[in-house]
Amino acid sequence: MLGELYRPRGLALETAKAVLETSQDYTYACNVAYGCSNACLYCYVPKATHRRRYDCVQVRLPAKPPIELVQHQLEHQWRFHWTSKLGVFLSFLTDPFLPQIKESTERLIAYLVDQGVTIATLSKLATSYYYSRHGMTIVSLDHDFWREWEPNALEPERRISALEDCGADKEYTWISMEPYPPSAIHKQRIEDLLEELNFVDLIVFGMWNYDKRARTDFARGEYAANIDTLTDFCKSNNIRLHIKSDTLKFVHGEKA
Repeated sequence: MLGELYRPRGLALETAKAVLETSQDYTYACNVAYGCSNACLYCYVPKATHRRRYDCVQVRLPAKPPIELVQHQLEHQWRFHWTSKLGVFLSFLTDPFLPQIKESTERLIAYLVDQGVTIATLSKLATSYYYSRHGMTIVSLDHDFWREWEPNALEPERRISALEDCGADKEYTWISMEPYPPSAIHKQRIEDLLEELNFVDLIVFGMWNYDKRARTDFARGEYAANIDTLTDFCKSNNIRLHIKSDTLKFVHGEKA
């Protein structure tokens, strides 16, 4: 599966559909590698894949370049005649623009764009040379947070600058504001972050992962207030907003 197109499930499918705006039957993802040297301490991959954090920062490559694997799928296995219906998300198990995989990622994007496929990327390092839905994860502007939780990622203001450059070229930009920390983990004003993001096309918001400090009644109230602030901000700035379903369930007191 590594390096091939596959249909994501659960919350991954929810994110991919929200960003790509494709139907469920045509929403795909591709993990161009496994593991990420960004080494973000809040990364969901170790818990989700039941692996040690050390193993998840070691980057493992597919057996063949992703462009070869995906091309074989499209031309020989599935024989899609309407690739313009397809959306592909890059990627859930790595940062697609890590130095050692950036070139192979760009080759894959160039091929898929040429086939008419809608591409979305999510990174903390870079955006693509090619037209796609460029995404960055940004949950705080504070450098203390960045140094502690995202030690090898690009500084948050440089991530925003990269997206602004894409937006200036009329390309689609989006922010993953997930996992957003409650004040028990990091105190900040969400308004300060939003002030820097009034140019994007979409914000995806989700709660902090796998931490009981984000599951208290106080955190529930904070997330409810944050959602209200986000909703007003996005309406005022004509930005699409997607709140993750597990976050909404938590805020409403339902079992996620």
